[in-house]
Amino acid sequence: MALVCFPFKKERVPTVLRNVDIAVRHNCVDAVLLVGATKNECYRKIYAAIEAKNNSDQPYAKPVHILVQTRLATVLRPGKGDGMNTAMQFFLNAHEQPANHFTEPLKRLHFYDADIESFDHNWITKAEDGAALGYDVVRHYFPRSSTDAQVTWQVTKVGFALLWPRTTLPWVQQPLGGELCFTRRVVEALMAEPRVMQQSDWGIDTMYTFFCAQKGFSLLESYVPQGKMHALYGGLRDLKNMLCECFAAVQSLRHEPVSEEPTVHRIDPATPVPSCITEKIGYDIEKSMRLLREKWTARQKGLLELFPEKAKCGLLRASEWPEFMFMDEQCWVSAYKVLLDHFNVFDEDWRELIFKMWVARVLNYTMRHVTRGYHCALQANTEMVTRLHMRRTMELFEGKPMQPLDRKVSSGHLCTPESPPSPSSSWGIEPLQPLSPVTSYGRSER
Repeated sequence: MALVCFPFKKERVPTVLRNVDIAVRHNCVDAVLLVGATKNECYRKIYAAIEAKNNSDQPYAKPVHILVQTRLATVLRPGKGDGMNTAMQFFLNAHEQPANHFTEPLKRLHFYDADIESFDHNWITKAEDGAALGYDVVRHYFPRSSTDAQVTWQVTKVGFALLWPRTTLPWVQQPLGGELCFTRRVVEALMAEPRVMQQSDWGIDTMYTFFCAQKGFSLLESYVPQGKMHALYGGLRDLKNMLCECFAAVQSLRHEPVSEEPTVHRIDPATPVPSCITEKIGYDIEKSMRLLREKWTARQKGLLELFPEKAKCGLLRASEWPEFMFMDEQCWVSAYKVLLDHFNVFDEDWRELIFKMWVARVLNYTMRHVTRGYHCALQANTEMVTRLHMRRTMELFEGKPMQPLDRKVSSGHLCTPESPPSPSSSWGIEPLQPLSPVTSYGRSER
């Protein structure tokens, strides 16, 4: 018995209603829930359409509910977390509502973004099949453009590898993905965790991923080859809240232990990526360069004194001229460690500073790796996390403090070793020769 939930805010109404219809028709689904962020125009249109359908001569064959998310948290900004936690609350008590006609409690809760244009019954089937095998959590992962998922790669996966390298966390394919299925015991455990219930913003995905790993729940990552076609962001500035809130979630957990005992974690193999994804650039590079010069304050420049020289001087130069090649992997990780100690998600100067650093990092990654091709770019992301994981794993194993990620290089040519470095060797990424400017237009995905 399963409940499918579609959280939404402002979406294309026909797409939402189409996805509801797909879920209702699935033989494993017993009810559908839509959770709106507010009673806005989108909510009213969806509500009216559902009411009209239920009052027609061909109503939905199963219960379809729509409600506004409850404000469950007290400190953080109301957002995605309140919506998903509201759905978990509804799920646990759905069998107590006479209108549902359930004879027993629901067993599984699915989440899918309401705006997925490529959504079909297979998403639900794959999750149900995984749950039927006994997995506690089933997460969907899918191919993404080479410039997409830069909050995932540069923030969440770096943080997981840096802080919990000897656990399953660094290997979760899409830890910020909102397409997943929880069994009832997972929902009960998450709702009993106060920090999960207080995470009302974009950081909720980090919390779900972290606490599922901490509690040792088994995980299946199911591959969706067609990808997730959905509404896109207009530019990197639109991702500032997500960036800050996802980083703050990792930061809030940095002293939390996670068992290093093996847990069940299976990842479905990926298939060849469609050209419509490999050829897509997710944001406007020229406009993004301007972000490095915007909204500087004297206090932000003062805060740069906390950072290593390379990051500090690079950002100061970028405030006058769009420079970003200084923000390589080593520079980003060294800045990340400072941010873990000092970042304040409620302080606008800190929010703007981390945003500028992240923009510089994304531009550096784009010009160094994306311009060399899709597979080179994805390989660079994977190698970054893998190297950080290996270094931190051995430091923890040997009881050594974490060392800075620098290495002196003897040439300016790219040098990628064919095999991983030995634990005792120093390592890093050498600077590439400057590339000619490339301008690509598009919009940034979540």
